[in-house]
Amino acid sequence: MKKGIYFIFVAFVVLIVACNKDDIKVFNGKYQVYFDKFYMNALSPGKEQADTTRVSFFFYPEDTESIKVKLAVQLSGSMLTSDLHFGLKVIPDAGTAQAGEYSLEDQYTFHARPVPEGDKEIRDTIEVTLNKSDRLVEMGEEGIRLVLELVPNENVDLGQYERRRAVIVWTNVEAKPEWWDYEVQYALLGEYSYEKYKLFLEVVEGASELNGEMIKESPAKAIDLVNQFKKWLNDHLGDPDKGEEYQRILDSLI
Repeated sequence: MKKGIYFIFVAFVVLIVACNKDDIKVFNGKYQVYFDKFYMNALSPGKEQADTTRVSFFFYPEDTESIKVKLAVQLSGSMLTSDLHFGLKVIPDAGTAQAGEYSLEDQYTFHARPVPEGDKEIRDTIEVTLNKSDRLVEMGEEGIRLVLELVPNENVDLGQYERRRAVIVWTNVEAKPEWWDYEVQYALLGEYSYEKYKLFLEVVEGASELNGEMIKESPAKAIDLVNQFKKWLNDHLGDPDKGEEYQRILDSLI
């Protein structure tokens, strides 16, 4: 009797383990689509932070009327055997973009193709067109904000809640460089401002070469560029039109 109970218990454990293995298959079940970036901070216990896609017409020729921004999307579920389509819609109340300042496709496509060994997600990229409008310059550093949400259909559901939307902000001014982080703010250039960075690029030879690699590999060179900027500001504090502005910038430097 005890032996019979033992075998039943073992069989039950094996069944549970088998079921658990099925549950954790990477590519299994109905498709769910979601963006690569989080549009809001992850819900507990997740720790991922909200991430906005930022672009600027500043880096394009002056006659550029539209630019395409790439958004990475991911898919969970069974391996794709054919292309999978889904939609996008605008959430007007969450942004400032107006009709005519962006263009969306009727549908977007997740392309069926082999997934590299070891990958845990199926990835693809879609494009959204951003149009330059008359009010873009007026918006300054704040720019225009567009919030998009994925649209499911009978073939695909929505994935993780915090990644169902994407936030895009575009401007006509110089975007804050990625390398201008906490350390740069408190050890080199102070708090970022568009006016400060624009002037730095205009008056200091080689300022455009300042980047994360220089700060890490050649910190003395980065410090020298900032010192040149300070000297230029000191030399021009007597400017009758912009002297006060130069003083404010100089005071903000470390």
